[in-house]
Amino acid sequence: MAGSVGHARRGGCGGSVEEAGGGTATATIAGRTFEVNNVEMNLAFGKDGSFQIGGDDAANPDEDCVPGLGGGLALYGGLPDSITSLADLAGLELPFEFSGDGDDFNLCFVGSNGLLGVETGTVRFTAVDGRNVTFTFSGSFIL
Repeated sequence: MAGSVGHARRGGCGGSVEEAGGGTATATIAGRTFEVNNVEMNLAFGKDGSFQIGGDDAANPDEDCVPGLGGGLALYGGLPDSITSLADLAGLELPFEFSGDGDDFNLCFVGSNGLLGVETGTVRFTAVDGRNVTFTFSGSFIL
């Protein structure tokens, strides 16, 4: 299932996460679109709950986007205690984070001129159908 594309000052993304084999997404950075495959989401519910959405640079699966760092999409952030199931995500918009420790990134693709970490950003879970999740995200990123 192809993702929809959101827009932001320096980047945006949309996509879907599917149970079997991962989903797909697109990321738009400075007007250039990058395809993402193998998109998967991990959730931890309860106290200190969290989400993590990750996927690979579809066009360059065996190339580093910068030396020593593979490319793709990486979003992660906290979940409110009230979220106890996948279905609870539908319509929810949450901030996502960037550690900035040099090993992490939010977006990094061959040809994007480096790795991007979020200054501010949110991910919106637009639909949940069984174990499939559709999402969009947007934000302001630093190179």
